[in-house]
Amino acid sequence: MTKNKFKCVEFDDNNKKISILIGNQCSIDYADIKKVSILNQQATFKNEKKPFTHQIMYGTAVLCAIMEPQFYVGLKFELKDGSVKAAFISDRKTIFNTDIYREDNKEANKIKKMIDKRINEAVTNS
Repeated sequence: MTKNKFKCVEFDDNNKKISILIGNQCSIDYADIKKVSILNQQATFKNEKKPFTHQIMYGTAVLCAIMEPQFYVGLKFELKDGSVKAAFISDRKTIFNTDIYREDNKEANKIKKMIDKRINEAVTNS
């Protein structure tokens, strides 16, 4: 049986919607989703009106852990009407190469695959 509820989102396959539980709390029809990306939102800008305008990119950091900015692993939903919604995998701030980062990133990839499958089905059935 496929898990349809996570800490950050819940799938409602009967009504073909996804509910965001952590982030922009709302419900989105599968058919309204244009694209979903996994991004890292800088922690100090988590509650901004337009999500993911302050991202932390993965790469070789020359900063020590004390100076490295904290972030939240999230899913960026680009909708067909041009709006953007955010779901954050958890309420835990993280930095790269930590257990929290690896756990949240793994869950983000799992959820993204499930969303992509539902988006493709919505396009095929329309």
